[in-house]
Amino acid sequence: MTREVLAFGAAWDSFASWLVAHCPIDHAALQPPATAEEITTLETQLGFPLHPHLRILLQRHNGVLKHPEPDNRDAGAFLPLGYRLSGTGLIADVQEWLAADSDAFAMGREEDDLHGHAHRWVPVAHSIDAGMVFVDHHPGPGYGHVYEMGIGCGIIDATHWALSLAALFDALATCLESGEPFQGDCPSPDELPSGHVRLSWGGSTTMASMRDWPTPRRVDSPLRPAAPTGRLLGRSLGALRPLPAPVVASLGSPSESETEEDGFIEGDR
Repeated sequence: MTREVLAFGAAWDSFASWLVAHCPIDHAALQPPATAEEITTLETQLGFPLHPHLRILLQRHNGVLKHPEPDNRDAGAFLPLGYRLSGTGLIADVQEWLAADSDAFAMGREEDDLHGHAHRWVPVAHSIDAGMVFVDHHPGPGYGHVYEMGIGCGIIDATHWALSLAALFDALATCLESGEPFQGDCPSPDELPSGHVRLSWGGSTTMASMRDWPTPRRVDSPLRPAAPTGRLLGRSLGALRPLPAPVVASLGSPSESETEEDGFIEGDR
């Protein structure tokens, strides 16, 4: 077993164990592992191999449930800023869009600059407003680093979150044990209409003790997806993120089948 596998496994297990104990509804939103075929297909579409930590994450869970039932709608949005882990299908679709519009992100920057190689960003999590968390796959000193970018808010400057996915989940697990903030946001309980408690990072003050976390309800049945509405919206990703010229004129939309609920694209697998 390689050091990469051990490092990520230890960090993820600490984070996931905390979810099981304190926010089981969030843990219930995690999907089964991606198949070997799904991972191979993703790497073929990307044109390069996945960072080992991302590969291991997908081998454990292929993202989270996209649209939980209304009473548990926000279950699974357990990453800071409400991000949700993406599955292989959504990763491929959004990365295809990033690659197609990489020149617009670069704006003349050298390829070794972070914005100069958007075609090597691999999105691992998404938000309802088309923001993303991505792992840099460009060879060099930044390989494997994790960034957040609030594209849907018109922000194209990336915020550095961690040196790797293992470092990210290790930092989050530490914050959950101590109550300390991550990127200025403290972990806090958020009660859903169902009565379950999910993990939120909207708190502005450190909890005096994580022992004060409310006792969670047991999840007695599998988390169900919301009933399909059959309603597709014509709003594109480009329309969700007003960007300053000249970028706004050249960035396109990855798909016409985006829905209001996820901020990105239908067809996540």
